[in-house]
Formats: sequence, C-alpha cells, structure tokens
Amino acid sequence: MDKAEKELKIDDLLAITLVQLISKAWSYLGMVSHPETGRIKRDLDQARLAIDSIEVIYPLIKDRLGEEERRNIELELTNLRLNFVKQKE
Repeated sequence: MDKAEKELKIDDLLAITLVQLISKAWSYLGMVSHPETGRIKRDLDQARLAIDSIEVIYPLIKDRLGEEERRNIELELTNLRLNFVKQKE
C-alpha cells in the first residue's frame, strides 16, 4: 500500500483534531492570531470549549500515541489551562 492509499484511521483523525483544538484554544485565549482572520480575538467561552474538548478526546487516544506526542499534548494542555486561568483574572 503506497502513501496515497493509506487509510485515515480514527486515531489519526482524533490526533489531527487535538492539534486543531490546541491551535484554536490558543487563538481564542488571545495569545496568538486567529488562524482564519489573522487577527487577535479573545473569546474565553470558545477557549474553554476547546480545552474541555481536548480533555475529553486526549484520554481516548493517549495509549495509541508515542511518548513524545503524549508529552507535547500534556504540556500544551497544562499551559492552556494555566493561561485560561490567567485570562479569567
């Protein structure tokens, strides 16, 4: 099976979704520019929803990821949580 025929499995799709949610959470915290608009936009409700979604999805695929991927996601999630609390102050 060549690369063009590789099947996208649910674990892969969930890992991609986690990366997208992490990116969106940072943008909605107002920490980076929004990917679609290129502008800084702070929306803490959307940031909280993204963080909560990561917290739900991550345990489902944690054991299917490599050590480095797990470490990176856990670090991102910790930093998102900390920055969310700071933004709420």
